[in-house]
Amino acid sequence: MTMKLKSLAALGVALTAQASFAEEVQLGEDLTIHYETVGTGGTTILFVPGWAMSTEVFEKQLETFEGSTDYTFVTFDPRGQGDSSKTVGGHFYQQHGRDLNAFIEALELDNIVLGGWSFGGNAVLSYVDQFGTERLKGFVMIDAAPKSTGADNTTEWVWYSHDDADGFEAFFTMGPLLYRDDMIAGFAEWMLADTSAENIAWASAIAEKTNSTTMALLNAAGTFDDYTEDLTAMDGEIPLLYIVQEEWGPVVSEWAAANTPSAMVSATMPSHLGFWEDPDGFNAELMTFLEGID
Repeated sequence: MTMKLKSLAALGVALTAQASFAEEVQLGEDLTIHYETVGTGGTTILFVPGWAMSTEVFEKQLETFEGSTDYTFVTFDPRGQGDSSKTVGGHFYQQHGRDLNAFIEALELDNIVLGGWSFGGNAVLSYVDQFGTERLKGFVMIDAAPKSTGADNTTEWVWYSHDDADGFEAFFTMGPLLYRDDMIAGFAEWMLADTSAENIAWASAIAEKTNSTTMALLNAAGTFDDYTEDLTAMDGEIPLLYIVQEEWGPVVSEWAAANTPSAMVSATMPSHLGFWEDPDGFNAELMTFLEGID
């Protein structure tokens, strides 16, 4: 069921009346955000999907927390992605952080364990940079990085090397403009361990909902983001969980030991979409973290 959010009181009724639902909330004249939520607990788990993706990627976490009286799980489609408004502007992560704040305020969310997957990590760190941690109870990086670009993406916790020797940055910036279909198929394959035709079609269909200009702008703008100081400042103040794919484990563990030693690091995901491909493993790590901060 999808409807416009009439009032916060109506939201409260819906939360108690049904186990799960999809909703929309108007955040501005040109911005309507599609979101999904399950559970009725006092701790809110709010996960933000990554570049060109939507709430659909968290379908198995929505299943896990459905009916929970300990946790409320919420996820939404960022502007330009999924079923949210395809706005003309705002396709950079500082604006995504402002959108996230407006979303939190509109739904009056508190006691939040805030998580960002992939470039969704830029959005949640942008939120912290601009609005602080007052509403936060925990913070999760899901195969995300605090800084997008560095000298060497094989030895640093970054997505891209400055010289783009592997062509990774160009693929995600120019690919949507020059060879969209091939880029989307390649992107889907890169995210998955099980690259069956069915899985690639599923991930590709989600990405298809984001237009090429939005993809290019988000990736190009995102390469300038560096939220290292914001993440390190949370060490010892907010419980931190970094849950990443196995191949990133040594780099992330080394970075965490030097910069945020209080963080829990788990390199157990089999792929970039490991929380979808191995939900039991991911959810077990998440629950260990949640139980440790309750």
